[in-house]
Amino acid sequence: MLRRTGVFLLIALTVPAFFGGTALAQSRVDLPNDTGIELLGRSLLYTFGYQRQLNQAFAVEAGISAFGGSGDGDTEMILFFPIGAKVYLIPKNGSIFLGGGINFATNASDSGPFDDDSSTTFGYAGPGFEYRSPSGLLFRGSAYGLIAGGGFFIWPGLTVGYAF
Repeated sequence: MLRRTGVFLLIALTVPAFFGGTALAQSRVDLPNDTGIELLGRSLLYTFGYQRQLNQAFAVEAGISAFGGSGDGDTEMILFFPIGAKVYLIPKNGSIFLGGGINFATNASDSGPFDDDSSTTFGYAGPGFEYRSPSGLLFRGSAYGLIAGGGFFIWPGLTVGYAF
């Protein structure tokens, strides 16, 4: 009797892991848009971002981030505009992905090495993991390689958001 109970429990726990959850695995299709805030990440400190799933495996994204700005009339602000894409490797709610894109950075400052007209671009690429719940809650962790001026720097990112 104990052996039968053990076999039944093993089957009951194993079968759903491999065959169940097909409705749950559709959250990227059912909720193709998401918005959130990424701490650290592709714009160094934070990014407000939007992502659109084009299909189960491919998404495009855009964001904005601003730093600085003082109230003394001398505007010292740096703006970041990241634009990129992601390829998801697993068709489930929790998936590994590869992401990459370009980040446009503008500067309106006359302090330090900057002048009023300076701007730059840098690339970013790297792997990550995303969990998108059927209710819309979204968590995403990434390890970006920031690529600028022949240099390479690894920088983490953590996104918390909502899918709709």
